[in-house]
Amino acid sequence: MESAQIFQAIEETQFLKLLSSQSRLLFVGDEGSLKYIKNFFNRLQVSDNNYYYDLTNQSLANLTNFSELNLYQAILTVSCVDENLLQSKVVRQLNSIAHPPILRLFGDVFVNRLCDRQLLQPSDKSPLKSGLSYAILTPPRSGSTYLCDLLDSTTIAGHPSEHIRLATQELSLNCNFDYLHLLANLMAHRTTTNGVFGTKLISHFLFELKKAKPNFKEIFSAIDRFILLVRKDKVAQAVSLVLAQKTEVWHIHHSAKKASYQSVLETIKIDNNLLDDIEQKVVFIEQQEARLKKVLANHHIDPLLVVYEDILQDANAEVNRILDFLGISKPPGHAMQITSGIKRMPSAISQKIIQQYQERKSMVH
Repeated sequence: MESAQIFQAIEETQFLKLLSSQSRLLFVGDEGSLKYIKNFFNRLQVSDNNYYYDLTNQSLANLTNFSELNLYQAILTVSCVDENLLQSKVVRQLNSIAHPPILRLFGDVFVNRLCDRQLLQPSDKSPLKSGLSYAILTPPRSGSTYLCDLLDSTTIAGHPSEHIRLATQELSLNCNFDYLHLLANLMAHRTTTNGVFGTKLISHFLFELKKAKPNFKEIFSAIDRFILLVRKDKVAQAVSLVLAQKTEVWHIHHSAKKASYQSVLETIKIDNNLLDDIEQKVVFIEQQEARLKKVLANHHIDPLLVVYEDILQDANAEVNRILDFLGISKPPGHAMQITSGIKRMPSAISQKIIQQYQERKSMVH
């Protein structure tokens, strides 16, 4: 995969945008990667006083003679092939002279971004897990963002979110990125004050990691408890997935956005192609759910089964059931306000699609 494609895939984390606020960075890497970063900063119209040491046209040996080396606050190694190898070469090359910290763009800066830490520092090589860890496993559009928001609002159940998704997937598959190192750092740093770490793993991103190194099985030994979140109404789930893909709106946090979302929905045409897509997504969701159950069984894990429709019926009861399963005790005097800023996204068109889909299915049978 081209370096530009990799960087585009990881832009969802906005780590380059955050990095653009830093000054006097010395990037060392290949021409394609450095060109992308420089152009990205230029698009943001930031003052760029960085230096881009292009190893395609410059020798690494000459880095020792680089003028004003110590005027830069950090040296960032950039490689879409093997940044660990590149970093070790830079460290050896500069071993005999004073130099700024030598960091990896992905293994340090990217990891620190996801851990909500200061960017320009080494990520923990051997992070200490502070307490309980859990993961919510689920197919897409099962209400996982809503559930994570509810759990986060308790202030004692970690900050569950989709930490490992497209960006991690692409780096792991193409750049020799160690996603278990990221997970270990997350478990050490993205916790609530009681040491609880929570995350969610959407099925298709999780299964893609089976193709990458390190060993996929280690995820299941690293995390203490698992929750399997499913949705009973697979047709509604499939419609939600198709509409999200068509509108590129996955979640709504503000009422104002809900109005604009409704106007986009009005442009969607309900035809056989759309209904075929729904049918394919129903099969996909069923397969993903079955595969999650199989993987959990293969690792001898008995997860807590949580149903999206039950959360809608009584969110407080389901959240408390999850806390009991995880063994998270409430501190004395702790008053939980179980709330979410996520706006539900049912619409007239989604109900219309479901009705026409079911009518077509009944005609076939």
